[in-house]
Amino acid sequence: MSTQKEATRARLFDAARRLLVKGGFHHVKLEDIAEAAGVSRQAVYKSHFASKAELLLELVRYVHVAENLDELTVPYFAAKTGRDMLREMIRTVVLIEARIHDVALAISAAALSDAGAAAALADRLAVKRGAVRGAVERVKADGLLRDDWQTEDAVDMLLALLSVDTYEQLVGQGGWEPERLIERIWQLAQGLLSEPTQTKPRARKKPA
Repeated sequence: MSTQKEATRARLFDAARRLLVKGGFHHVKLEDIAEAAGVSRQAVYKSHFASKAELLLELVRYVHVAENLDELTVPYFAAKTGRDMLREMIRTVVLIEARIHDVALAISAAALSDAGAAAALADRLAVKRGAVRGAVERVKADGLLRDDWQTEDAVDMLLALLSVDTYEQLVGQGGWEPERLIERIWQLAQGLLSEPTQTKPRARKKPA
């Protein structure tokens, strides 16, 4: 891809993020995004995106790179134990949400009635689900997942706690700091963990 085309796509993505967050998916046309980015409508359709839905899907991936979200995943992948990985997963997901919540909220709302938005949302959720499952499976491999919890049930519960709606309700509307949300979810997540096996101390022999 040429440098000029990359620059044009970046302008389109920036304009799309700004307009979609402000006006909502259904009130913004691809033509509006093209105009805000200083690009002709014909050029958008011919060289960049066939539809607004396609742009939205690519926007999710663009924001991931533009916000340098991979840097936030380093502690997650570097975790030495399942317990540490679970905690770092929670921190990583919440901090990522903090950076892209505006886009995530717009996509989540649009996905209720638009197939393209639903596809963009599914793309993002698949990445999140993979990270959550990775942590839960590591916990299970370490023998720390409670016997009364199945892997998928644990994944589903954590995804609910880490959802866009939860973040919006507690941080966006409730005024919580992201760090507070991280700590509260971690407190709840520890209910998935079994108590570590404790070795009984050996009884001392009485002197003869």
